[in-house]
Amino acid sequence: MFDLSDHHVLVLAASIRNLQHLLYAFHVGSELATVPAKILEQWAKEGMPLPNKDFAYKPVGSEIPYQELNLEQSWEQFDIEHELTKKGIQKFVSDYKATLRKDA
Repeated sequence: MFDLSDHHVLVLAASIRNLQHLLYAFHVGSELATVPAKILEQWAKEGMPLPNKDFAYKPVGSEIPYQELNLEQSWEQFDIEHELTKKGIQKFVSDYKATLRKDA
């Protein structure tokens, strides 16, 4: 779907939960990613490998069904409501706030 678009969007890889997810995000060319420190630490410990052209993602868990979307519509018309999205955003904000310097 992205390949057929005019590439006016950036791809965000979110909910990275293991090294396979991170490597797949690199493989598909995601411009942005939210990655827990423990996954980055694991990646660094393994020498910061990057996927080669033969990389094959090994799915973990159930597959998310593909849904064709019209990328020409305005972003407000996309249905982005989902319980896990809300929880993820709350966790992201909480984690971000924990990194902010607290004034004495």
